[in-house]
Amino acid sequence: MKNKYLYRVFRLRRLIFLSLILLFVPWAVGTQVFGHSALLAGSKMQLVTALFGVFAIMLLVLIYPRVWWETVTTALVLGMTLMLLPVIEMLPDLAPTQNQGKATAWTIIGTVLVSFFLWLGLNWLPSVFPHVPLGLREWKSRARYLIPAQRAFDILKTAPDSYSGKYKTGPVGDDGLFTVSMNVNTVNPDTWDPENMEMLYKCKIEQESGTSQVISTYYMVEGEANVDVKRLTVRGEGQTAICETVTIRSRRNLYEDLGFWVQDFGADHLHARLDAAEGLSSIALVDLPYVSPLVGLARFFEQFNEDPPGKSGGSI
Repeated sequence: MKNKYLYRVFRLRRLIFLSLILLFVPWAVGTQVFGHSALLAGSKMQLVTALFGVFAIMLLVLIYPRVWWETVTTALVLGMTLMLLPVIEMLPDLAPTQNQGKATAWTIIGTVLVSFFLWLGLNWLPSVFPHVPLGLREWKSRARYLIPAQRAFDILKTAPDSYSGKYKTGPVGDDGLFTVSMNVNTVNPDTWDPENMEMLYKCKIEQESGTSQVISTYYMVEGEANVDVKRLTVRGEGQTAICETVTIRSRRNLYEDLGFWVQDFGADHLHARLDAAEGLSSIALVDLPYVSPLVGLARFFEQFNEDPPGKSGGSI
């Protein structure tokens, strides 16, 4: 799959499905509880509204494939607005007859503002999630790639004293550990510019045989030592390699775990490494610059400051 847009839709299929649920389920519930909206009376208007919602979700997925929470919150806010639309439509009727025109205008403005600030508030929640000790015990990933299994394993396995694309490993120490350096695309919190950051961690090969390898990774998060154990298994299916990883994690984070699943992040990561080793232009999400709607909004408002950041970065 070499078309980047088809790849994004396929890799983010879970995100699209989840967003559609958050859009249409509240709308359906609102119809049952509050009745039908006068503004959306008729199947034609309902169809146009549904298509607009799907279009908005797909647009976010294609333009901002590196982020997922903003897409989820957009779908949720749209769904809640459609759910409460019959109630919102009744608000101008509470005003005196001579003021209903103004009441309608203020209702529209208020609905837009409340929806916008609700969206901003929901996008603040990820700062809370890291403190919630819930999440997956294991991260599982699976990717198919048209390449012999042994070749895929040689690319994906972790080995000391090696360099491949964004990964560089050091020599093995007396304790069996070696350093791994990995470059990741992220965003500078001060300038909002996309940037490349180096991450360092320690690694140890626990077991390796055939096309299977088990490694331990040692890293620090907020001064706390963590150890994860990852098993890589590659098997052949004709000329296609089936690459699977299972990581037993010592640290749980509800936000990261949900993002890992809805973005199919592990498989995307495997795909990026295989493309790089084969000398192909990567279409993996992990290799894209980090841009998001929030970054675009931040840059938009920063331009009104006397000392705005640089000009590059996310667009709205």
